[in-house]
Amino acid sequence: MIALLAASLMLQGTAPTVGDTVWLGRTVRVPAGYAVRATDWEPADPIELLGRGRVVLTGDSARVSYPVVLWRPGPHTIELPGPLLLGPGGTVDSLAPVRVSLEVRSVLPSAPPDSSLAPQPRAGLVSRTVVSLTPVALLWLLAAILLLPLHLWWRRRGKPARATPPVVRSDPLEVPLARWADAGEYRAVANVAAARLRVAVEQRVASAHSGLDTERVLAEIAAARPQWPLQELGHLLRALDDVRFGVLPSSEALRLSRATIEMRDRLLRDAA
Repeated sequence: MIALLAASLMLQGTAPTVGDTVWLGRTVRVPAGYAVRATDWEPADPIELLGRGRVVLTGDSARVSYPVVLWRPGPHTIELPGPLLLGPGGTVDSLAPVRVSLEVRSVLPSAPPDSSLAPQPRAGLVSRTVVSLTPVALLWLLAAILLLPLHLWWRRRGKPARATPPVVRSDPLEVPLARWADAGEYRAVANVAAARLRVAVEQRVASAHSGLDTERVLAEIAAARPQWPLQELGHLLRALDDVRFGVLPSSEALRLSRATIEMRDRLLRDAA
């Protein structure tokens, strides 16, 4: 049966270059009642198989070809596997492999061999006979032109002024309140201190007048002056109420009175 088959080699186009897709194949005659199948092929380096073999029937012959790529230039001898012949009744036969010679061109331009290139003569030393300070002087001059105005401007600014601590002004009522506290009139001291702070608040927030209780006054202040120290102010007003009504020790009255002076001055500065 094999004697009835004739093998031929088919290559596409002219001599391929490295990286080109090349179809390597052979044409065989197919006896009546037989089918042709491409054999699995695993070529060795530098040949890379790009896909499965393809079988194209033409009359009583079949062409079996494989897509490959070669990664090395020069002449190559490639052994193509023989296809399988499937006969009636489940018989299987195979054809012998064939050898293919193929020349692969390089994609790099031709260059003379290294042995044909004459070595270049040794370069001589470059002598430096002139030494000049002109570049350094120009650099210093440029730095002086740029930095001198900045230095003069910085000197004109002067030294930063030190922050002075706030001075708490003395209140004329503080002296009689101290005498009242020495005489045991603590509730009177708390009443005067609370009234003094409430008047200062009313001057800045008209809705927080003296006719309201402490909690209502704090609510009006929170709505009109949210930036004020509401927590400290509420603590101070509630403490004065506690002294006035005997909840806190009466000895706290004079300390709370002095705290109202500081709070009043803070509120007046924040509202200015």
